[in-house]
Amino acid sequence: MTITTENPDVSTPKSRHPVLEILDVSKSFPVRDGFKTRSLSAVDHVSLSVDEGTTLGIVGESGCGKSTLARIIVGLHTASNGEIIFDGKQISTTGKRDRAAVEQMQMVFQDPSSALNPRATISESIAFPLRVQGVAADEIDRRVAKVMADVGLPSNYAGNYPHQLSGGQRQRVNIARALALQPKLIVLDEAVSALDKSIQAQVLNLLEDLQEEYGLTYVFISHDLNVIEYISDRIAVMYLGQVVESGAASDLYEHPLHPYTQLLFSSIPNLDPDESRRDDPEAVDAGEIPSPLNPPSGCRFRTRCSFAHDRCASEAPVQVEVSSGHTVACHLYPEGGARDLVELLPGVSQQ
Repeated sequence: MTITTENPDVSTPKSRHPVLEILDVSKSFPVRDGFKTRSLSAVDHVSLSVDEGTTLGIVGESGCGKSTLARIIVGLHTASNGEIIFDGKQISTTGKRDRAAVEQMQMVFQDPSSALNPRATISESIAFPLRVQGVAADEIDRRVAKVMADVGLPSNYAGNYPHQLSGGQRQRVNIARALALQPKLIVLDEAVSALDKSIQAQVLNLLEDLQEEYGLTYVFISHDLNVIEYISDRIAVMYLGQVVESGAASDLYEHPLHPYTQLLFSSIPNLDPDESRRDDPEAVDAGEIPSPLNPPSGCRFRTRCSFAHDRCASEAPVQVEVSSGHTVACHLYPEGGARDLVELLPGVSQQ
């Protein structure tokens, strides 16, 4: 019996240079627990790469570590261990970033209002990082005018304050500010989750247009699976600080392998009451999310998984490439072939 997980309709992507490589990165925080200080592992030995001009989507439940990983990438958090390679060069994960790396990596945050200074005009907010980097005044004016036009903000909005704009317009200002330094990589942390659905679609389309025009690479973090599917080229699924599955967006949505990935996808609302989102909605048990202060031994998802067995409690699974570019960390998929239990998983065709 051969397990086939590849989608024959998916064309082979063009080989590209990786702009960002995350190598075995971890981050722990000290947390007070009564009279003791304990260590909370927010990100645990994560390795990912993002090719030039593509979008890596990172998805998972709240508290899975995706926002912490985003902040580590741009230097807002220092990693406990691991390496980050940006544009072929190792950048610091434990200390001060060099100026070139700061300019080339920008971030767009979730709340467009709190990310802007309420006392600064729109043009002042966009120009601020340029002034910090010592850009000449005439060049600042040119860049501000260009990025405002590129994100769809009329020039007469330059003197307005954040409270005079809608939520979607404020997020366009944040995107314009990120673009002003002409970065190679933009990390977007729940950048559309605070917006109405219609505005979300406009901003997502804008991001795609900007990616093509500027040659940008995105790391896009969201809990919204529909948004992630729409904008991502590749997707990484995180659970309790670890990546449990990653692959091309189309392949991962058509053939989710990890029981947690299937649990996430089974939660996507379907407007057709006669059609189930997944063939076997009982394949996984939602259960309760364990505390990150005391994660389960072995596989961290085992306490919620219907397929858990003795090995899951004693041994942590490693990433295994099941098909080209599609990796999963689950004992159902050991190296060298899948176990018979794979037959129970929906979304996996057999020949």
